[in-house]
Amino acid sequence: MINTLISLLIFTSFIYSQTSYQWTLKQSGSSLGGPIDFNRFNSNIVYYGSNNTIYKSTNRGENFFVTGTTVPGASKIKCIILDDYNPGTFIVAIESSPNDKVYKTTDDGNTWILTNDEGQMSYFGIPVTQDPSNPDILYMMIDTKFKKSTDFGSSWTTIATNFGPINAPCDIEVFPDTNIILIGDNGTGIFKSTDGGFTWSQKFSTSGEIPTIAIDFTNPGTAWATKWGGGGGFLKSTDYGETWQPQPLFNGINMWGVHTQPDNGNHVIAGCYSCNTSWRTKDGGLTWTQIPISSTNYQYVIVDSMTHFAAQGNGFYKLESPYFNVFDLTSLKVLLEGSFNGTSITPDTITVEIRISTSPFALIEQTKVVLNSNGEASARFYGLQNSVPYYIVIKHRNSIETWSSSPLTFSGNQLTYDFTDSQSKAYGNNLKLINGKWCIYSGDVNQDGFVNSTDVNLVYLDNVNGISGYSNTDLNNDLLTEIYDLHQVFVNNLMGVQKITPQSPVSER
Repeated sequence: MINTLISLLIFTSFIYSQTSYQWTLKQSGSSLGGPIDFNRFNSNIVYYGSNNTIYKSTNRGENFFVTGTTVPGASKIKCIILDDYNPGTFIVAIESSPNDKVYKTTDDGNTWILTNDEGQMSYFGIPVTQDPSNPDILYMMIDTKFKKSTDFGSSWTTIATNFGPINAPCDIEVFPDTNIILIGDNGTGIFKSTDGGFTWSQKFSTSGEIPTIAIDFTNPGTAWATKWGGGGGFLKSTDYGETWQPQPLFNGINMWGVHTQPDNGNHVIAGCYSCNTSWRTKDGGLTWTQIPISSTNYQYVIVDSMTHFAAQGNGFYKLESPYFNVFDLTSLKVLLEGSFNGTSITPDTITVEIRISTSPFALIEQTKVVLNSNGEASARFYGLQNSVPYYIVIKHRNSIETWSSSPLTFSGNQLTYDFTDSQSKAYGNNLKLINGKWCIYSGDVNQDGFVNSTDVNLVYLDNVNGISGYSNTDLNNDLLTEIYDLHQVFVNNLMGVQKITPQSPVSER
């Protein structure tokens, strides 16, 4: 009986580990090098290159469409690097004949400017990288020439040549806020420069290949490197690439892609070239979770803790999991009448509810968020569904409960909503215009859905008693209950202000 129970637990654990995370093909294609990049200021924007075509997603890799025209002469897209400050501007390095090439576009691929046309890049490698601290600076290697651009790929200058690598390397990476650059080569090992690429020294030797290096941006000096051939394996450095320690779990495995989460270097994904497996750690490599993935691997990209991409031989993959079922209400805008001075509000908390769209409009989930001085906030929910309509409900400690004018749907786990730009954004047009902005009514001190004599009396008594601090009777949020608050609640009482919801009598809507 005990053995049976143990076997059942092991089997259940195995099934759970297999189903908790799953790579899903989102865009068929033919990958090589590092054909994925995303915009650091708007991670909904993702690009993927396949053969001579550039695909773009505006919903974090859920769906793609072709952007621009085909890249001239390209048989493979080796890498894409976005100019995060100028949407639609990016460079691509391509496999071509007789020379490999670099093109730049400033109009999302509608036109292409040839900026480098010489020699050969590494066929399987990622030939261009960006300096994370100086985004206009790019580095590239053609044959044995190490090149630098200071104008985001418009022009290139050779700054070193014939310094060790026997041909164009597989990957180039830069430590932030330093002049330290690492190169992973095929047939020699890892090289390091401490002067921005002018001089180099070899730090690790292998007869195999170093396909990918990943820099940890949150743990200074830490980097990871994969090994293909030469015994395979996976390496880690904690001293800016001076020394490298093999990770025993990966001995003998021909590894390929690796990437670290930009804002949490303890989160790393790595994979082998052709064993249909990826590995994920959230503790800097102390423990690893295996996740199956189809086809050969070239690149992994971690955007954040719940957004992970892979460039495989047969296309673009996204990691999915019940744990990733996060829905973001981004760019939510709400202004509170009481504290709005015509320009800004005093930051305060509100409760954001998600309710089903049909009677009895049951509460699905709620969260408390902070409105900044511009009335902006983001709210995160779990367990919702895309394309299913929901009402958004805003509650505040002394304001009228306000519903969105109609049910709204999430797309790609994202939704934006602005209550301030039109009276029609609230159910029953239940908003007040102040200096060109629509605000939620204040004065419902006891939160019964009405601004009435009870609320007036509560504010009056607190005013008489000199109440101060964060109180429901302090409508303008200046930490005092005073005549201004009393005036506002009195006016809204005379106006008969009350909440209006889909359940309200027709006469009140």
